[in-house]
Amino acid sequence: MSNEFPQPSEEIKRLTSEIESLRAEMQVSFRKLSQMEKRLRAVFPNLPKKPKATPGQPRQLSSKSGEQLKEDFQRILQAVEESGPQGFDSTISTLPNEDVLALAVELGVGQPKQTSLSKAVEGIRKRIQERRMLGHTRHD
Repeated sequence: MSNEFPQPSEEIKRLTSEIESLRAEMQVSFRKLSQMEKRLRAVFPNLPKKPKATPGQPRQLSSKSGEQLKEDFQRILQAVEESGPQGFDSTISTLPNEDVLALAVELGVGQPKQTSLSKAVEGIRKRIQERRMLGHTRHD
């Protein structure tokens, strides 16, 4: 019987190598971009500079109530039941960022004004997994 799947240690080595290769390629690309920008500035010194990100921009707050956020959670839970991880990704992507952040706070996996969007999504994913493991998939 042939083993179609690589051993975990082999897969780790392969992925580590691939990551290092991509990192090296990105560094080369960033150096080239930097050189191109320098040449562009030398030729066109009056070219406007890139706008810098303004830190501390206030986040837009969700207008949903706690009950509406719970409904969103139930919708995500149902999508996961029906489609697995793809259901989670597709449903969470339909929610506005401010609602995702508010849902994370509502579920106790995020702090207002502190939690990043990616941390909020991962926290919600964990709550969905917990709920499924406990077998509480009721649909109110």
